Amino acid sequence: MPANSHRERDQHILRKLAPAEWDSVALALLACTAILVLAVPVFPTQDGPVHLYYVDILRDLLRHSGPFAQHFEIKRFLTPYVLEYYSLLGLETVFSATFSEKLLICVYIFAFGLGFRYLVESVAERNNPWTLVAIPYCMNLMLYTGFLNYCVGVALVLFLLGFWIRYWRQLCARRITTLLVCFTLLLFTHPVPAAVFLLAIGVHFGVDLALASAADLGLWVSCLRERWRPLAMIAFMAGTSAVWVSMFIDPSQQPSSAASKIAQYGYKITHYDWIHKLTTALNLSGITPFTWPTYRLGLALPLAISGLACLAGVWKHRGHVSSSAIALITASAICFILYCFAPYAINGINGSSLFSDRFAIFWIVFFAAAAAALHPPSRWSFAAGVIAFCVTGALLSVQWVNISKIARDITPVLQATPAEAGSIGLIISADNVDSANLNFHPFRWSGAHYFRRSKAVMANTPWMDSRIIMIRPVYADRWSYLEPSTAGSSLLTAMDNGDAVSELSLFVVNGASDPGMEEIISHFHWAPLTPSNGEVTIFARHPLPATSLAGSSVTPQQ
Repeated sequence: MPANSHRERDQHILRKLAPAEWDSVALALLACTAILVLAVPVFPTQDGPVHLYYVDILRDLLRHSGPFAQHFEIKRFLTPYVLEYYSLLGLETVFSATFSEKLLICVYIFAFGLGFRYLVESVAERNNPWTLVAIPYCMNLMLYTGFLNYCVGVALVLFLLGFWIRYWRQLCARRITTLLVCFTLLLFTHPVPAAVFLLAIGVHFGVDLALASAADLGLWVSCLRERWRPLAMIAFMAGTSAVWVSMFIDPSQQPSSAASKIAQYGYKITHYDWIHKLTTALNLSGITPFTWPTYRLGLALPLAISGLACLAGVWKHRGHVSSSAIALITASAICFILYCFAPYAINGINGSSLFSDRFAIFWIVFFAAAAAALHPPSRWSFAAGVIAFCVTGALLSVQWVNISKIARDITPVLQATPAEAGSIGLIISADNVDSANLNFHPFRWSGAHYFRRSKAVMANTPWMDSRIIMIRPVYADRWSYLEPSTAGSSLLTAMDNGDAVSELSLFVVNGASDPGMEEIISHFHWAPLTPSNGEVTIFARHPLPATSLAGSSVTPQQ
C-alpha cells in the first residue's frame, strides 16, 4: 500500500478514536497547571524568594531611594539572567511581588506548552495528540529549584526550533529579524538553552546536508553553497553567544571541592561509574521535583510510549524518515549523554551548579517531538495523548497536596510583623536540612520573603559574587555570599570567640533547631517573632538596632 494511503488511513482512525480537539485538551491542561500555581498564597521554590528580594533592591537602586542604596550597587545592567528581573519589575508596578512571580510562572507554563505544540506541528500534522506529551514535564525540578530564567529559556528554545525547522530554507529579512530578536531574548535567560538551541539547529543542518549529498559525495560542496544563508546565521549566532558568555566567565575562579559542594547544596557529590550515572539519569532524578517512586513512574510513562512510538514509526516507514526526525533524535541523544556525563559545574563560571541536570528536560522534549516527527501509527499517537492527559492530572494532584502544605509552612514569614527598614540579618540553618520526598529545598531561602517585606538587609547576599547577578554589596564582609549552613557555622565560631555580632539584628532559622542552634539562640538572647513550625522561624534582638553592613550604628529610620 502506498505511503499516502497509510497516512490517510491512520488520520481517519485518529479522527474516529479522538473526535475531541487535542489542542483544546492541551490548553485545558495548561490552564489547570496555571490554576495550581495561582491557588497557593506563595509558590514555593528554592531560590525564588532571593530573586524577588533582589528585584526590590534593584528597584530602589534604579530610583536612587530606599534603605538599600547604602548597602548595594548595580554592577551590570545586562546579564544572562536579566529577563526575569526586568519582567518582575514591570509586573510589580501593578501586582504584589509574590503574585507577580506566580504570573510569570504562568507565562512560562503556557509558553512551554504552546512552544512544544509549535515544535510538534512543525514536524507533524496539526491538532496532534503529541502536543500533550510534554505537559507533564512542565512543572519540573528546575522550576521548583527557582531557575525561572532557565525555564523561560527552555520555552523559547521550543519556539525557536520550531521556527527554524519551518523556515530555515526561506530566511527572508523579516524571518531573520524575528529569529535574531527571539535569540537575543534567549541570551538574556540562560546560556544553556542558547547552547542547546545552537546544537539542535546545527545537528538539523548537518543531517539535512548529509542526506542531500548521500547519493553522490561530490555534491556536498554545491549543497553547501545552496545553504549558505542558514549556515551564516548559525555561525553568527554561535559567535555572538560565545562573545556574550565569555564576558561572564571568571578565569580566576577555582572549582569547588566536593566538601564545599556538600556544605552548599546538601547532598553528597561523588564520582560514579558510568553505569550508576546512566541508571540515575533513567531514574529521572534531574527532572522530578518529588522523589516518590510512583511520581517517577508517572513521568516515565510518556517516555515509554514515546520510545515505542518511535520504533513503530521507523517500522511503518521502513527507515524512510525525515531529516527533522533524525535531527531531533540525535539532539535528544546528545542531551541525554550530557545529562548523564557532563560535570556538576563548569570551572570559571560561578552559578553553573546543577549543570548536567539542565539537559534533562531537553532530551525529553526532543525525544517526544521526534516520536511525532516519525508519524507512528495513529493508535500509538492516540495512546500517547491519553497517557499524557492521565499522567498530567495525577501529577498535578500530587503537586497540589505538597505545595499547599509547603505554602502553609511559609505563610508565617509572609505574615510576621516587618522589622525596621534597614535592619541587618542573616539566614542560617543548623545543617543542610532535607525535606522528605522533595528533590529541592523550599525553605532554604524562604526567609528572604521577610527581608523583602521589611526592606531589611540580608547579609548572606547569596550569589552576588557571581558575574551573572546584576547587583553586589558595596562592602563585602564576613557574612557575604554564605549559604545558610555555612552562616550557622560562622555564628558558632563567633560565639566561641566571644563575638557579640552586634551588626546583626534579625535571624531566620531553617529547620528544627539542633543543640548547637539552641545554644546560639540562647547565647545571643534571640526572641522568636514567629512560632516554630519545624521549617522556618524568625528571631530578633529587642529592641531592633539599625546598623550598617559594616557594623557601625546609624540613626534608626522612622
